Amino acid sequence: MAWLLKDFDLLSILLRALALALEAVTLGGIAFLLFIAVPTQLEPVLNRRLRRAVVTAALTFLAVQVAATGLSVAVLHGGSGVPLGEIASAGFFLAGCASAASALAVAYMVQAPGRIPLLLCAPAALAMLASAVAVSHAASRLDGRLALCALTAAHHLGTAGWIGAMPFLLLALRLADPAEAARMARRYSVMAMVSVPLLVAAGIGLSYFYIGSWAGLYGTSYGVLVMAKTYMLLTMLALGMSNQRLLRPRPADAQTGCLLRIHRFSEAEIGLGLTAILAAASLTSQPPAIDLGAQDRLSAHEIVQRLQWEAPRLSSPPLSALAPPNSLEAALPQQQFGSGSVSDANDRAWSEYNHHWAGLIVLAAAALALLSRTTSPGRTAVGRVHAFAQNWPLLFLGLAVFILVRADPENWPLGPRPFWASFSRPDVLEHRLYALLITAFASFEWAVERRWIRSPRAAYFFPLVCAAGGAVLLTHSHALGSAHDEMLAELTHTAIALLGATAGWSRWLELRLPGTRESRWAGRVWPICLILVGIVLLDYRES
Repeated sequence: MAWLLKDFDLLSILLRALALALEAVTLGGIAFLLFIAVPTQLEPVLNRRLRRAVVTAALTFLAVQVAATGLSVAVLHGGSGVPLGEIASAGFFLAGCASAASALAVAYMVQAPGRIPLLLCAPAALAMLASAVAVSHAASRLDGRLALCALTAAHHLGTAGWIGAMPFLLLALRLADPAEAARMARRYSVMAMVSVPLLVAAGIGLSYFYIGSWAGLYGTSYGVLVMAKTYMLLTMLALGMSNQRLLRPRPADAQTGCLLRIHRFSEAEIGLGLTAILAAASLTSQPPAIDLGAQDRLSAHEIVQRLQWEAPRLSSPPLSALAPPNSLEAALPQQQFGSGSVSDANDRAWSEYNHHWAGLIVLAAAALALLSRTTSPGRTAVGRVHAFAQNWPLLFLGLAVFILVRADPENWPLGPRPFWASFSRPDVLEHRLYALLITAFASFEWAVERRWIRSPRAAYFFPLVCAAGGAVLLTHSHALGSAHDEMLAELTHTAIALLGATAGWSRWLELRLPGTRESRWAGRVWPICLILVGIVLLDYRES
């Protein structure tokens, strides 16, 4: 139970993100069936496949909702001793039960043949939406609750009509003939052009009520996450505009190639959309910026001062100079319920040293990766440089070892806390998961670069790990003892997360559109993103 209590925040954010994503996909699937599949009069086989996909999304949402509600019940009852009778009457429990029941109703009615059961899905879908709004920030506000609930519902509907419906478009494009696929793509484009303004307008309205000022936008965790969502929205819109251009009428032979590009761009859009949903889930764990006083916000002067470049710290204080670690039994409740771990100037210098060396490794690897994309293979000197630059993933093996050894000096191998027992701290768990992912990524990508592994699926490991790492980093936080220092560290993490997600999906497009101009451009974008990650890490500071 102690481990569950400690990791509750991280688990709840991940489950919340998964629930939001599955809600959007379920509602988007219903919208796709009603406004695209039925009017287009799809073949019965394709129609059944689409319906089964909606059923799968609804049932998966049901399982996630049950898991999230059960986790909250376990923490409240087992950790705080709240009686089960009181929990059963709590708003979150009732909303979770209503949401799960609505998802079950959707799954039952969608699989029934005919148009009438499909129309009857609309009330169940609205019940799912109402349950989600009931546990949002909007329902807990005292002022303007009705308007905020309406804006939140509109925001969810816009997300469902755009991002949630897109997986069904990809499924239809893969199974339908080119002429039918083009008709569906155009109908989806119309639905997206309605959903995107709804999403944006609702987001602007929510930001006005929850942020309230420019200082709240750049000076709070809530505002920074909103800016992160805005960046991903703009990137997705750029991809969507490219798809819109490709939908113009063309000859049959050219139309097939355009549909392939639409499919690939949409895959990247979905990935960025899921990252934005994770940022939205992280927002639910943050107090709205408008509720924070001036003392809880960063000033523009503090941010500008922190952004001023300083020489990287390439030497660290001795291990004996760090604050002595508490036992795990004492550290667990202190980190969960206290203000953070004990930290002094030496501890901060140790952390900065780690980040700066990590930045040097990432910068060197990214520079070699860019060199491998801008040189040609062969027997000339340029070809030898190309062959050497292809070994860039090996540098990340050194980064993985560095993270494992240096990231948590109070734990094995440098500190007294045992290796396995220290996993009870989520920051240690996250660091070691990153080390494991980096090791796997470096090994796979090196083999792919050297053409020792020719399977296309192996090449996808890098973009997926890179994009997933960037997304999960949005949930990572540092306990530095000072709210302002924590916020400044989160600014760095958010920038790295966005660059990582962009790099991952750029690499995805490079792989998915071989031999095209888009692939060549994407092959230069992701190394540049990693170079920027290295620069951000080199300027990382905690004081």
